Amino acid sequence: MSLKKSKVLDVVVVGTGMAGLNFIDKYLEKKSKVHVISPTFVKNLNLHTNQTKILPSQMRGEHNKIYNYFNANNLKIISNCKAIGSLNFGGLTNYWGLQMDNYFENNQPDLSKKTFKDIKSNLFSFLKRYNLLGTFKNTNRQIYQNDFNIPSQFTNLEKKPQEFICNKPILGFMTSKKFSGNLNAIKEESQKLNAKNLFKKLDKKRKIAFHDFFLKDIKKKNNLIELTCKKDDQEKKFLVKKLVLATGTIATTKIIMDFLKIKKEVKIKHHPRLLSVFLSRKKLDYNLNFTPSLFQFRSKLNKDKFTADIRPGNKLITESIIDAFPFMRPFKMVINFFRKRLIFSNFLYDSSLSNLYLKKTNDKFHLYSKDKKIDRTLRKKNKAVFNFLKKKGIIFPIYKTFFPGNGADYHYFGSIPFQKRGKLGLNNKCQLLAEKKIYIIDGSAFNFRTNKYPLGIVAANARRVARYLSR
Repeated sequence: MSLKKSKVLDVVVVGTGMAGLNFIDKYLEKKSKVHVISPTFVKNLNLHTNQTKILPSQMRGEHNKIYNYFNANNLKIISNCKAIGSLNFGGLTNYWGLQMDNYFENNQPDLSKKTFKDIKSNLFSFLKRYNLLGTFKNTNRQIYQNDFNIPSQFTNLEKKPQEFICNKPILGFMTSKKFSGNLNAIKEESQKLNAKNLFKKLDKKRKIAFHDFFLKDIKKKNNLIELTCKKDDQEKKFLVKKLVLATGTIATTKIIMDFLKIKKEVKIKHHPRLLSVFLSRKKLDYNLNFTPSLFQFRSKLNKDKFTADIRPGNKLITESIIDAFPFMRPFKMVINFFRKRLIFSNFLYDSSLSNLYLKKTNDKFHLYSKDKKIDRTLRKKNKAVFNFLKKKGIIFPIYKTFFPGNGADYHYFGSIPFQKRGKLGLNNKCQLLAEKKIYIIDGSAFNFRTNKYPLGIVAANARRVARYLSR
């Protein structure tokens, strides 16, 4: 094993997902250099076998990367837990990030009004920076608009909402000013908002020093932070003045728990998910390999904070159905024949039903769920969405649901929130309360109780912190 030591670095960013790359993008507007730690693909790790077989449709065939993520992070997954990770450049956003909420609510009791306003301002600049599709509303006033067309039956619901708040989400597609509104005209690979395409947008005239490692652990050393990084049989240490963690909630929480020597159980918040399939009375004629959500239904009741999205059947989803239920493979032609009449929905509940926990035992971190029957609640609430669509004559009176498991919803957050005291907490500048040289800019900081597709908010906050550190 080789051991190398570098000079003291000013700012080091760990992670190249939506938070990390947006931080870099904003930081380099004022600064000429930044160091970034992010692995490409870590090989030769022993595989876990307790991981979920049902991956996001865009991640079909990526099981090795998922398993490597947990191994590299010294995480043991208990069998009743179906959490997902991805240890490679860009993480899950290489596949995900196709939709975001078109509103922003503050569920953080210790987040100041000034900070909330600043994050919202950066959210608008984020939408404009990439010219994303959709409309952003603030108290029924349109602040940002780059509209896209949806079927008329959903347009009518948006104009006359009754049981639900009905609107279109922001879509993670970067467009030109010539965009006509037709989603079928989108070039998926080049216009998708993912790590690969965001990296192309970075200012290459500036200096980005990439280090192809994953972060093993961090320690305090004199007045600096020491990073120990690994890649295959190589180990490297960095000494940094300011560490910016954008490694994703689960990895970030594990790193900080280890750094602060926290032995107690820590709750990872998430949005429990139920998958639904409805049969549309009209064809939804979309040709994308993975069509994003066209429409969202949100509960109007404070006690029932759930969101259901509507997306047409597409090739990746139908392939995923067969992956999940191999006995349906003989019916593949039939499924694809009816594909344009299938409506798929992610039904996401608020974080009160979170069922993921992280704890260190015998030098190993365990990620697990507890014996809670949360799928019953999800199915009961989801039926209200089905009844609404049926009443409006949009679907036939049949549907099928599938609970993918505890944690198989890949919205992890809220483990190191904005708060005024406590080791596992941040101030309004996103500095760790227990160590001000560490900044956390991923979903760990937020309690996304209301916002079910909060990727844009995470990106906006990363840009806000970058602006602060680049002064």
